[in-house]
Amino acid sequence: MKIGHRIKASRESKGISQGELARRLGVSQPSVSDWENSKSEPSVDNLRALAVELDVWFEWLATGRGSRAYTTHVQEVPQEYRVQPDPPDDERDLRAIYRRLEPGRKAALLDFLKRWG
Repeated sequence: MKIGHRIKASRESKGISQGELARRLGVSQPSVSDWENSKSEPSVDNLRALAVELDVWFEWLATGRGSRAYTTHVQEVPQEYRVQPDPPDDERDLRAIYRRLEPGRKAALLDFLKRWG
């Protein structure tokens, strides 16, 4: 499947028109039509924007390799690779203090916290 077919199929599955997609991307409707009809190919920046607007993986859109659906992969990302929110200020302060302690003091602090908690 050519890139134009992937763009068109993704756009149609989202239920948006060429004009609407063009508006969202900041390009002309004829540009979208040319991409879909393989008369031209989008720039890398436009491919990135297309992937976001169409909820597909950039690699799939650009090459046809991999999975199409972005949300499928997001659910499969292992927990340790997911973006974690920033810890509260008090946790950051505790971590900073802990990192500066000598090894013996770290052990004593951990022992105290385990017994206290």
